[in-house]
Amino acid sequence: MAQSKNASPELSLRSILALPLTVLLLVVVLLIATLIGGAGILLVGRILSQFFGVSIFEASLIALGVALGIAYALVRIAIPQHVVEPAHDDWDEDEDWDDYDEDSEDEEDDAIIPPHSRNDPCPCGSGKKYKHCHGKNA
Repeated sequence: MAQSKNASPELSLRSILALPLTVLLLVVVLLIATLIGGAGILLVGRILSQFFGVSIFEASLIALGVALGIAYALVRIAIPQHVVEPAHDDWDEDEDWDDYDEDSEDEEDDAIIPPHSRNDPCPCGSGKKYKHCHGKNA
């Protein structure tokens, strides 16, 4: 007897519960880490208050500031600072760089416009009359 394959896979109980269980596990881990971190800061605050004559609250704030500074330094070390985001380019991805001719724009600027008379000086700056310089081929 042949079994027919369903077009859409059935959702199993495991796949339905996977995301909520993952979120719950993450929340529990963060709660435990917060409790341990808070207890550690309070313990360090109590020790500092014994040696420096400050209140437990003030010493705990100092310990918290130091812990945040260390965490910030570790994050700055762990994340590479030389990440360069690509610049936005107006160039169309379908266009080919070989099709672009930079010289075509320069040729229009370098064209010599003939003067009103053939006996006027040549606009190229040679000092010759136009008819003896660039006007020979015209």
